[in-house]
Amino acid sequence: MNKVNKTLRALIIVGLITLLSFFGFNYYENFRNSANLNNFLEEASAVSLLHSESSKEFEKVLNFDEINRDVFETTLSALVRDSQEAYNLVQNIGGDFVSSEKELLNIATSSWLKGLETFQVSIITLIDNPQSLKIEEALAQSIVDLSIGDKAYEEFVQKISQRSREDNLFLPVFYPVKYTGLEGSAFNFADVIVKKARDSSEGLFLRRDVAITGVQFLPSPIAVTEDNYRVFLNEPIGIQVVIANEGNVEEFDIILLVLVTDEFGDSVYEKRAKISSVGAFESKSYFTDNIELEPGILYEWFIKIEEIENEEELEDNLFTISGFIPPEE
Repeated sequence: MNKVNKTLRALIIVGLITLLSFFGFNYYENFRNSANLNNFLEEASAVSLLHSESSKEFEKVLNFDEINRDVFETTLSALVRDSQEAYNLVQNIGGDFVSSEKELLNIATSSWLKGLETFQVSIITLIDNPQSLKIEEALAQSIVDLSIGDKAYEEFVQKISQRSREDNLFLPVFYPVKYTGLEGSAFNFADVIVKKARDSSEGLFLRRDVAITGVQFLPSPIAVTEDNYRVFLNEPIGIQVVIANEGNVEEFDIILLVLVTDEFGDSVYEKRAKISSVGAFESKSYFTDNIELEPGILYEWFIKIEEIENEEELEDNLFTISGFIPPEE
């Protein structure tokens, strides 16, 4: 009898352990799935906010007459960068969480990224080469991809909202995203974009031009002769050169040359400097070393900016000015 009781007790214990293990495992799985789902929802909300803001910026980009080239390029680059960040985020959110909602969000972010990348390349090609052939096809494809992203995101919001009602889930905010608002064919939309870009103000089209817009002696001359020579006191003299970017894109590694020669043609000072960058429609100053001049000798400052690729105006890259210290009596 005792043996039967022991066997029965052992079976009961094994059964309880099995039952507890089963419920424990189910609890753990439910907890993990719930944690993954909550993480997914939080990250998905962040993705929706990022793309909601980006879609508004994209709408501004299409107003070609109200945006200059530098802002245009900077905004497009930021949109592509943010879209890549959102895409990467979706690839890693929710752990092992798998659902149709996550797949829809993945389709949306990948389509938006592809569409923005294609649009960036195509539209810049167009405005730099207005007669580009078949550019409408590439733009139409970018519009198609953006529209696919819009539709996938719309379905994602609908499905996740339905799931929330059925499972009594608390949802974070999912923001509206609409890149195209497409009514009609993508090719018609692309034709409109191409026409707007080609008809837009010249500020959108690539223009590269750097210039020397001012030279100031330090210390300042005490007089200017009838021959336009500067007259200096007998002290070391340097110059401030103002370099302006009169184009509509930021320029990098601008090379400045400064040469000072005397009236006999001998070089008394030579400097080659690199200006790291000058933004569109901005200016920067470069200061030379102070040099000693001999009284009674005429000196000439030859200042030049090396030509940049495809620069339109070269006459303002060169500046010369002369001056002297009066001879000692």
